[in-house]
Amino acid sequence: MVTGAAISAVFFCMKQRHPTLDEPVIDYDLMLLIQPTLMLGISIGVILSVIFADWMVTILLIILCIGNYRRFALHFIFHSVI
Repeated sequence: MVTGAAISAVFFCMKQRHPTLDEPVIDYDLMLLIQPTLMLGISIGVILSVIFADWMVTILLIILCIGNYRRFALHFIFHSVI
């Protein structure tokens, strides 16, 4: 289901052009830069998911979410324009 939605979104965006520049909406150079690291991260994640127990994966995801939230909150507090 997710793969089908991603494929349809790519085909939809391939036809569209940027509103002000004469370029496609998809930045293919950036996509070629991101794709290998994305595949490496998926491979590492699958391997670690098999190695670790379910409770360990849950705890690591909670730690990751708390760390990201803390970083976002501190950035928002110190850089907000109120």
